Amino acid sequence: MFVPPFLMLSDLARQTDGQSNCRADSHADLPAAVSAQPLCVGLVLRDYAHPARAELAAHMAALCRRQGRYFSIAGDARLAAQFDAGFHCPSFMLARPRLRHAPQRAHVRADTAAVHNMAELIAAKRAGFGGVLISPVFATASHASAQPLGVARAVPLLRAAQAMGMRAYALGGMNGQSWHRLGGFAVADGFAAIDAFAR
Repeated sequence: MFVPPFLMLSDLARQTDGQSNCRADSHADLPAAVSAQPLCVGLVLRDYAHPARAELAAHMAALCRRQGRYFSIAGDARLAAQFDAGFHCPSFMLARPRLRHAPQRAHVRADTAAVHNMAELIAAKRAGFGGVLISPVFATASHASAQPLGVARAVPLLRAAQAMGMRAYALGGMNGQSWHRLGGFAVADGFAAIDAFAR
């Protein structure tokens, strides 16, 4: 499974009409938001509290398959296995192998983990993840109270991930401008974002 350089993290409340997490049938705008992106942008399905998450996952898995677009599911390895998708591991799961256990899948190198420091980076490597999303690089609305890493601390982590043989993605306040400020492909394999890919 090819993993593209840019990853769109789903957040229906921010990428659609601002009311989407409130209803089980409220994911009508997400396919349009995804389809508006070039194929170098993959989708990581978050929206953990969506009342019909399995239905949403099935719908988005089918759409991404038709489009030839990378698709992964965050926080639920079994659901990812069900739809032959990549799995994105939240950082808290790195220390809890039972939570990320899933049947054997063909695309484990397409799996990613969220990391915030060197200890989590090492844990992701030991767990066999093919890529990491290092955050928060810059200030972000998703975690407004979190202290951003900034370029000086993010770049060594990104390069360390690559040296360990993992794909390294920057996350947190990322868009075209901040990607350039970070150093672009000279320091990372790509970036992940929510608002940068909002319609």
